[in-house]
Amino acid sequence: MSMRNKPHYYLNQEGTFVIENYHMAKPFSSFFPGIAGVWGIPLWAFYVNRGQAIASFGIKDKDHPILEFYPANKAYQFTSLLGFRTFIKIAKGKKDIFYDAFHNGASSLCFDIENKMYINASELKLKELNRTLGLEVEVEYFSIPNDNYAALARRLFVRNVSKHTAALEFLDGLPQIIPYGMNTFLLKEMSRTIEAWMDVENLENGIAYLRLRQDPADRPEVAHISEGNFYAAFDGQSLIAPIVDPRLIFGSVSDFTYPQSFMSKAAFRYPHKQLTTSRTPCSFAYRAIKLKPHQVYSLYSLIGSMDSLQKLKLNAKRITSKDYFFRKQAENRKVITDIESVVETHSSSKSLDFYTRQNFLDNVLRGGCPVAMDTKSGKINIQLFSRKHGDPERDYNRFLLEPTYLSQGNGNYRDANQNRRSDIWFNPAVKESGLFTFFNLLQADGYNPLILKPDQFLFQGRPESFNRFFKSEDAKKVKKLLEKPFTPGELFFFIEHTLFKGLKVFEKKEEFLSIILAHSARILSAEHGEGFWIDHWAYCLDLLEAYISLYPEKLQHILVEHKEFTFFDNSEVLRPRSERYVVKDAKVFQYHSVVNNHAKLAMIKKRGSLAHVMRARRGQGDIYKTSLFVKMLVVIANKFSSLDPCGVGVEMEANKPNWYDALNGLPGLLGSSTCETFELKRWLIFIKENLANMALGNGYSILLPVEAYDLLRGLGILARSEVNEYDFWDKSHALREEYLKRTLMGFEGQEIAVSLSEVDSIAESFLKKIDSGLKKAYDTTRKLYFSYFINEVTEYENVEAHEHGHCVKPKEFSQKPLPLFLEGIVHSLRVTEDQAEAKKIFQSVRGSPLYDRKLRMYKVNAPLKDMPEEIGRCRVFTPGWLENESIWLHMEYKYILELLKNGLYDEFFEDFKNVLIPFQNPERYGRSILENSSFLVSSAFPDETLHGNGFVARLSGSTAEFISIWLLMCVGKKPFYLDKDKKLCLEFKPALPSWLFSQKAQNGLPKNTFAFKFLTKTLVVYHNQKRKDTFGPQAAKMKEITITYGDTTASVIAASVISSPAAQNIREGKASRIDIVLS
Repeated sequence: MSMRNKPHYYLNQEGTFVIENYHMAKPFSSFFPGIAGVWGIPLWAFYVNRGQAIASFGIKDKDHPILEFYPANKAYQFTSLLGFRTFIKIAKGKKDIFYDAFHNGASSLCFDIENKMYINASELKLKELNRTLGLEVEVEYFSIPNDNYAALARRLFVRNVSKHTAALEFLDGLPQIIPYGMNTFLLKEMSRTIEAWMDVENLENGIAYLRLRQDPADRPEVAHISEGNFYAAFDGQSLIAPIVDPRLIFGSVSDFTYPQSFMSKAAFRYPHKQLTTSRTPCSFAYRAIKLKPHQVYSLYSLIGSMDSLQKLKLNAKRITSKDYFFRKQAENRKVITDIESVVETHSSSKSLDFYTRQNFLDNVLRGGCPVAMDTKSGKINIQLFSRKHGDPERDYNRFLLEPTYLSQGNGNYRDANQNRRSDIWFNPAVKESGLFTFFNLLQADGYNPLILKPDQFLFQGRPESFNRFFKSEDAKKVKKLLEKPFTPGELFFFIEHTLFKGLKVFEKKEEFLSIILAHSARILSAEHGEGFWIDHWAYCLDLLEAYISLYPEKLQHILVEHKEFTFFDNSEVLRPRSERYVVKDAKVFQYHSVVNNHAKLAMIKKRGSLAHVMRARRGQGDIYKTSLFVKMLVVIANKFSSLDPCGVGVEMEANKPNWYDALNGLPGLLGSSTCETFELKRWLIFIKENLANMALGNGYSILLPVEAYDLLRGLGILARSEVNEYDFWDKSHALREEYLKRTLMGFEGQEIAVSLSEVDSIAESFLKKIDSGLKKAYDTTRKLYFSYFINEVTEYENVEAHEHGHCVKPKEFSQKPLPLFLEGIVHSLRVTEDQAEAKKIFQSVRGSPLYDRKLRMYKVNAPLKDMPEEIGRCRVFTPGWLENESIWLHMEYKYILELLKNGLYDEFFEDFKNVLIPFQNPERYGRSILENSSFLVSSAFPDETLHGNGFVARLSGSTAEFISIWLLMCVGKKPFYLDKDKKLCLEFKPALPSWLFSQKAQNGLPKNTFAFKFLTKTLVVYHNQKRKDTFGPQAAKMKEITITYGDTTASVIAASVISSPAAQNIREGKASRIDIVLS
């Protein structure tokens, strides 16, 4: 194969990322969005830049594949063989020439070939030009949206680019397709034996239907499998019956490298007899054609999953037409572009504009998209399309895409919390729902469950409200289902698969759902998972700040008046210190810190709905409800009383570390973190500032649970005392242990009225203690804060042993810092008091080992070579790879976001083009510059060819950070505020450099403009004729604002502030466009 050109990467004008000669490029993996619209069934599909790209796909999870899931390193090896193949036999004189399209194996060495991969958000296209044979082959892929089944759609083009008629025979399809009923275990451990269960049906109707005959589980009750995977191929004329017996194509070549049977026969024919059982099937379409010069032949195929063979037969004619194919392709594009359009951006940088859209889409994939459903009782939001990240590079995770309408997925608390941070800016109808979700999952001990499950609802209406949609007997079945919590997807799955047997669509879906949701209560659904991370609570304040930046007039209501906040109830609890510290190899470690309390578990199991919501009367009374202010004070008290023995960091006391998961061993070393200490300080500052902002008056008091009051008051007294470090640690932990003992089963229910002045006094004492401790975390040499510490026990006394070993009570500690981590510095910037101090931090970071001078980027940590391996897996990773000295994009984005928040505009934009992905050199980055990676290999890694290469695609918290950056750049920190008369005002304060304003007219906008979509509905256009920066001493100033309502009505304001009612109208989405002239 003559690859005359090296791989070449570029972004075209339509926003499609193109890789020329992609087979020879650095390997990477990515994936389709897995979004099929509100009323579609999603499909997961992963691709690599090898072969015909698709490496694996299926429905729901790894246990429901259609093409087997492989980790990335194996996908790079296997996709060229086990993925889609196109075998072409072309007559040249008296001999046949074999061409395996898009395959870079030995058979292609004699050809002059050039290929391209076209990547965009909704679909994938491949193109290969074989100059030797005069053929051009194209392949397009997308997933089917808005239908009652899931499938991958594929179109093959074969074009004759020679000057002569070409006689071709070709086979196109998959060497292996997995029958329904197979799971990961069967594929990896029993792939030979399980073939005895395999069956292919329906060939007489031109579509292969593949399944196991029955569930292979070894049990007395036999379970038959009705669901099946299918393969359908058609052209403009008819269905093409597939070949499913691989021996009829490959003969004895069992590794699929060469189609021996196909090539050994002078005239291959569709077989009249195939083996359809007891062998892993293939799925190929065969055609013999003649193409005149420039003539094109197109083959269409759908590979997916159906609920029954009967359903497939009923839908076959409808779904196997070109019109259907093209309609679904257009619908799929619209589904994705509609999601992306809320961050529409027009600047001088096309890569930044398209990246902003892709970044938002990927944020939705991890955090979900709040979709508003109209009901008689108002809009109800359902968080759709999210999933726990999992893909060929994150092979360790078990992702889930609910294979239903209104599809939701599982997720981790931290991921979802961060990625939903800015939801309110893109769907103001979200209002308080995000606050309730994440604050209500916080427990009375300040921790939270790990696994956030799909939104569930509990129907509280009368059956008469929906009886008219069903026959009498069916209505009774629906009523029975609605007696328990349900997801909307489960509800419709039941209706279509139990009542309608999956054979027809329930046509009044929207109307029925509107009625059900109007009479239902949302139920938070979560599971403990494993251990407790010490950072999860901190992200809740970001949600609250986002809320009050859009609705500043609701501060008092949401903080102190709306007493609907609750506590998650969990049977997994923290052990007391007397059971946590064990001796191993003459050293003290902290192990087995969390235990399942069986008495509490039994109590929770006895409850009906809302079982995991904390009650009064020690768990036997009504659900305990309080204000958000009180809930925040409870969290603050828990965190303040878990400071380490030096008063520096928050302890990793519950088996898990914080955001930096790879320090998994640090909890065992009694580790602690200043990252959470800084966040605790931020929460306290927020409390104190907003006590003043609300101006509630001296007589105002709040009601605290008596247990929380005793803890807070005791800690306040202790913080003001002069006790030494050890005594403070011992006594503060003793206070908390007493609190946890009292609240183990629930609150008593008694409340104490506490004056705001007392709260303020306690908060002030906490802040002084925190500041005193943080001084010890400051590296006076580097002039930066340490993030993490080992708290080594140097003296102890014995206590009673428990089941995990010899326990001790520490009497003395020695604290040792780990090398610098970027994370702690980020959190220090969040509470930095002035810009000058923030600038010093920036300069110190630049001079530290955290700065990668070669890449001009920021590493996640300094070298760890002198640290013990016991700190965690990061210590054994090669420097520059994974979570050891790599460029971890999420934390790097967090860092530059804090530069922007602190007003370091010059420093921020100095880093902007070095750090942001759309400005990376794609040859170095090794993948689309519109897609984030979890990490980039730093210059610490021994293989220099990988420096700056991105790995682990897309589903990263960095997407949330960039959305925050985008919002700050476009509108400023707090665009909505209340004036002295408590009237709503809006003031845009963009932070845009002059070079981001367009240099020519584009997209219907004049030159020297920057435009973006505000609150999803209003296009804001900045006109900057003098091309000034909008920040700094010479910043462009606002001269005139024109607000357009609809197509014609406009009002002009010769000021920088938009007051009400205009500000209110804009927030409600009534303005179509705002033009702001800068001078």
